[in-house]
Amino acid sequence: MLSSWLDRFTKWKSPPVERQPAPTRPRARLEVEVLEDRLVPAAIRMLPGLTTNSIAANDDSSTGMVNVGFNLNFFGVSTNQVFVNNNGNITFNSALSQFTPTALNTDNGGIPIIAAYFADVDTRGTGSSLVTYGNDTLCGRNVFGADYINVGYFDSHVDKLNSFQLLLIDRSDTGAGNFDIEFNYDRIQWETGDASNGTNGLGGDSARVGYSNGTGTPGTFFELPGSGVNGAFLDGGPQALIRQTLLAATPGRLHFLVRNGQVVMAPQMMMGPTINADVTALTRVYYPLRYITDVNAQVERGNLTLFNNGLPQNPGMPGTGATDACLDITGASGGTGSSGATAFPGPITVVFPSLFSNVPPPGSPPGTPPPAIRLVNASGFTSSGHPFITVNVPALPPFSPVLRVQILLRNPSLDAPSTFFQGFPVQVFAGTFDPTRL
Repeated sequence: MLSSWLDRFTKWKSPPVERQPAPTRPRARLEVEVLEDRLVPAAIRMLPGLTTNSIAANDDSSTGMVNVGFNLNFFGVSTNQVFVNNNGNITFNSALSQFTPTALNTDNGGIPIIAAYFADVDTRGTGSSLVTYGNDTLCGRNVFGADYINVGYFDSHVDKLNSFQLLLIDRSDTGAGNFDIEFNYDRIQWETGDASNGTNGLGGDSARVGYSNGTGTPGTFFELPGSGVNGAFLDGGPQALIRQTLLAATPGRLHFLVRNGQVVMAPQMMMGPTINADVTALTRVYYPLRYITDVNAQVERGNLTLFNNGLPQNPGMPGTGATDACLDITGASGGTGSSGATAFPGPITVVFPSLFSNVPPPGSPPGTPPPAIRLVNASGFTSSGHPFITVNVPALPPFSPVLRVQILLRNPSLDAPSTFFQGFPVQVFAGTFDPTRL
């Protein structure tokens, strides 16, 4: 009886309730979020033909003369061959093994040069890629170029790597011998080699960017502001190359257009606050139509007339505008107005590198050389002894008005040292001018 009662009790008893764990406050978890893939514009163009040839691992070597595949007219140097140099540049007429960059406003040893990043590249270190070069096509135009992608610095260092590219693009569609220079930058981490007074790739004699025809004549060279300035061109620097643009929509891309042997498209982004911005290539200079002469003082007075060319317009040849657009060249084609042109910031400074008479002084013995001419109203002198005149104007706009600069020349020969269109060499600077740098 007791057992049956227990059986009934067992059946009556509710089944055991499963205990739920006490609720707990969720704890914060640190996780790395997976970001989506994003396309970021890269300046360097991936052209397979530019990897066809390479310079063996080295410090300061160069190629022999290499055929670019089309004709180049570079300040009167007409050729279809160049030397590719390991240290970030190509040259005409001769290879260049120089590793410490010198200012491009000198004669550069008489060697014409185009320098995307003139510095001490060293590809011997494990982890550095080689310099490669070759021919390809781009937007239907022939291209010659050199890739400096993931290259180290002297002495075999690879803790910092640079990636940049130099292209020459055939533009015979605009005239025989015409071509475009294009510099592309994706990464700039070092600026100096150990033998150029650098430490860990920084400081010392920093890299230079630009071009020169090797004569030092005003108007035949250009050096990008920031050249030779410690830290300027580095990623994150005040003039970082990967952020700059010149006639391009892609950050890190600079275009220089060579037409009829002249670089007619000078850098417009240089017109911001900088020091010694050379605008000679953008300036048309007209010399005095006549001189007023003080015979007793042997002083001649006249006016230089300066004209800001702005951005020269394309001649409107068929397909030119489409080719420019394909090549990412902005602000260069179409129209005849001043759209895209840039005013030169004031003051405007004119430097006179050389002043000589055409004839000896009156009554001089036979064989007397023409005398030097002295600029009487010079504002000062550069460190190399050249006189200059600074005109305090707020700006020189493109196309008009013109700027007239009065010059007083003490000339013992009392001859006219120039004609309206041809005269002595001058160099024109816009904005802040520091004579100690010339």
